Amino acid sequence: MSEQTDLCEYKDKLEWSLFFMRLGVFIVMFAWTVDKFTDPGHGAAILKGFYFIGGAGETLVMVMGVAEMILILAFLAGVMKKYTYGLVLLFHGLTTFASFDRYIPPDVTLTFFAAWPMLAACITLFWLRDLDKKFVLSK
Repeated sequence: MSEQTDLCEYKDKLEWSLFFMRLGVFIVMFAWTVDKFTDPGHGAAILKGFYFIGGAGETLVMVMGVAEMILILAFLAGVMKKYTYGLVLLFHGLTTFASFDRYIPPDVTLTFFAAWPMLAACITLFWLRDLDKKFVLSK
């Protein structure tokens, strides 16, 4: 096989890998966003418990859900990657670090550790956004 063929295979695998990574991050963010509509009280409790923002009503949580849905759909579509990938990274990073007490004994919650590989995926997508070209609306 020639070196050029190897590079083409590598490029195709990279593009598919970044797409699957973007899709996976979207699925998690989508679940959290839908929760803001199906159980806005839960969203208000999260704002109070993890971010110390008390008094957020269900209407505010649902408005946040609308904004978040627009962001993650744009992220999935690969629109304005610098901003959408950056905001997804920022929001997930804040969430990961806001939950820091869940990583330290005695309050360890194992499911919270899933945030770390997703944070790594968000960082990777942001850094390699120019190479993420599979099923995007903007290059």
